[in-house]
Amino acid sequence: MPPWFYIGVIIHIIIAIIFVTGILYYYYKSNTVTVKYATAIDKYLKKFGYDAAPFIPEWYNKMSDIVKLDLDPKTACVIVLSNATMFEKTLPAFVINERPEQEKDYVDLCTKHYMNKVKDELFPNEEVDIIYDYDLDQRTKLPKINMCTAGHAAGMAYYNRPEEVESAPWGEKKMFGCAVSPRYGGHFAFRAVFVFKNVLDPDILYLSPHDAVGTTENKIKLLEAFNGDWKKPDWRNIIDTDLPYSDHQLEYFNRAPGDRSPIMNALIQRVKDEEDEENKKHN
Repeated sequence: MPPWFYIGVIIHIIIAIIFVTGILYYYYKSNTVTVKYATAIDKYLKKFGYDAAPFIPEWYNKMSDIVKLDLDPKTACVIVLSNATMFEKTLPAFVINERPEQEKDYVDLCTKHYMNKVKDELFPNEEVDIIYDYDLDQRTKLPKINMCTAGHAAGMAYYNRPEEVESAPWGEKKMFGCAVSPRYGGHFAFRAVFVFKNVLDPDILYLSPHDAVGTTENKIKLLEAFNGDWKKPDWRNIIDTDLPYSDHQLEYFNRAPGDRSPIMNALIQRVKDEEDEENKKHN
């Protein structure tokens, strides 16, 4: 055989080795302890209308200017969001079965109930802290964590911030950022973060979130709608989703917690009526 033949064979072998090594490296990086924990949590909570994704404080702290996580940069963390099905199915069932205190917010109580179940059933031997979206630092009176930043770090939803927009039409006006999920648009909410205090993950691979909003024009439209009248669903509908909030769900979240009981009572009655109809079919 001519020399060029052997050279070609060697080159193909080297390319194959590099390719296989790359696949193995990516597989290893994408199956670290934090990813495994997030996968287990996501699988457990999926039927209740929650999604989960992994991140580490190193990624979060690079984005957050004010609210930092005072943890080892490689600490394993998992963030959880709720989608529309949590409200429609899980929440009324929780209220019916658990009979929570009416002066407390039902969504918060429902989320806490299921997050504690995750902690107790999946990680009974781990030291786990759960930070909720409403938790405040008693010293600073600021949130313990910026959920939108954490969601961006986890690759769940792109955090659209005013400083991204050059020559913004709002000038010096104070504007707040808004997270948009490529799957849910704005029809979701970040609820909690699991912090595995004694688990470090130096090998996890960062996956940046998809910027579903995309253009500067759309970002301006999103941020002006969100900072204008956030109760209107315009900002939530910045992209299409097949799992939007229903009208009564939007009305529930737009009301003050003390004014939400009538909507919840109507939702509970609807669920009971549906159950009665289903039972009649089987009798």
